Amino acid sequence: MLNWDTSEAEKLESDLLESAVHAHIGASDVVHEQAVRFRNDWRDNARKSAGKHGKHYPSSITLEQVGGEAVYEVGPDTTLPQGGMGRGFEWGGVNQPPHNDMGQAIVAVPDRFEAAVKTWSEKLL
Repeated sequence: MLNWDTSEAEKLESDLLESAVHAHIGASDVVHEQAVRFRNDWRDNARKSAGKHGKHYPSSITLEQVGGEAVYEVGPDTTLPQGGMGRGFEWGGVNQPPHNDMGQAIVAVPDRFEAAVKTWSEKLL
């Protein structure tokens, strides 16, 4: 009769499950943090370009979690003051040139997101 000590395998299984939970939570945190930074950059740009005629527009740029745990929608909320004017502010119209506040904010997203994922993955390992 053979007696096998499986305690090491069971400990490894427990550690791997715990790591998976931390990885999932950490990934969600990274995505949320980057979505918040994008929203804030967009708002900052809008504050600089909107002027008196668009004083409420920056506050209409919101962040909402949609779908899955790490899925966010960022943009003007049409239920808030001047939120329905997002297209006019961003792409311009008859009475004003485009402000491109979102376009300016999104330029930094890929590099910052990649750096944040790299930092997170290094901590994970």
